[in-house]
Amino acid sequence: MRSAEISFRGGDDSPKFHDVLSDLKRRGCNILVTGRVSETTTNRTTMQLLGASTEERKRILVLTDTVARYANSKLPGGTNADDPDVWVIDWGDDERAASRSMAAPSQPGVTVSSEESLRELRGDIVTAVSFFDEWADGLSTSELRLSFDSLIKPLEQCEQETVEQFLRTITALVRGVSGMAHYHLPVPDSNSVVQELTPLFDARVELRQTNGLVPEQRWHIPEYGQTTNWVRL
Repeated sequence: MRSAEISFRGGDDSPKFHDVLSDLKRRGCNILVTGRVSETTTNRTTMQLLGASTEERKRILVLTDTVARYANSKLPGGTNADDPDVWVIDWGDDERAASRSMAAPSQPGVTVSSEESLRELRGDIVTAVSFFDEWADGLSTSELRLSFDSLIKPLEQCEQETVEQFLRTITALVRGVSGMAHYHLPVPDSNSVVQELTPLFDARVELRQTNGLVPEQRWHIPEYGQTTNWVRL
């Protein structure tokens, strides 16, 4: 992400995007990423928001729509899912779940509700963040980077109110360690669910890719009432 190329609409009276982004990073921030784009574009956005491999980062990948073996496709060059400063959380891997069900006898009457599964995911994320915070003896500003690969599955399997409660916990956790997290919601930015979830986040990145052209992004910062120009991703 080349922040120097991004500016808010409105002329000289608008704040500098670089200054606003620096302020969000300093305080800890959570970013909602919207728009229907190719998987390649989604992965590229994830790589950029996770930070360059040359920077000291603790990265958490939360996978709800991707099998864990493809985690490396979302990591910046020079990093690997097996690195000690990378933590992959694989939620609801259908292939893995199928493998488990074939390997072990079923237990009648024992089921895990979607809400309980989401609570378990919350616990996994808390564990990962706490581990890195303790390991680093206190995380530095923007050192923690978290990527949530898709909110679609939680929204399909759980009531939206339940997902919102989950997000309030995770976003507060990220802000508490001055981290930077992003959450993909691959629907048009005009979708009603985007507007309903936006108050939970500090910023929103809207992606677009028309007729196979170069993907573009623009940022919405509700706190400042500002939207940037469209720029190449």
